[in-house]
Amino acid sequence: MKLRYFVVTGQGQLEQVGRAHIEALWRGWIGGADLGGEESNELRLVSVLCNNRLLPKKVYLLRLPLTDGQFTHESYLTLRVFSRSDCVTPQEVIRHHTEGWPRNIYSQLAVALDVTRRDLEVPLGIGGPLLLAAAMRLSPRQAVKYLK
Repeated sequence: MKLRYFVVTGQGQLEQVGRAHIEALWRGWIGGADLGGEESNELRLVSVLCNNRLLPKKVYLLRLPLTDGQFTHESYLTLRVFSRSDCVTPQEVIRHHTEGWPRNIYSQLAVALDVTRRDLEVPLGIGGPLLLAAAMRLSPRQAVKYLK
């Protein structure tokens, strides 16, 4: 299995981002703007779990909280709140993370992955490796193995 990351730019366009860049963002070494996102309080990320033939198996949406364009300790704590059932309901998590995406996100994703739109008829999840990493206090790289 392979995980591919995409960020929604300030112009609403989907751009692929390397795993090393996601790790650097997670560690606070780079900001959301360095990945093509806006200098803002969140970064919209799409994580796609693909099989060995690079066909999508699951798509994850995440609105990653940022502080002044950076993923800080406060951002991490905010993300952790979304993984705790004593803080938010599943409906609140779904509503928050699925609102505000470009209308053509699936069409853009199909082009970016070089697959048909039909190939994207896979389960949709919330958060993916980054939300899981926050919940389990792991790095995103470590969290990926729990998605398989």
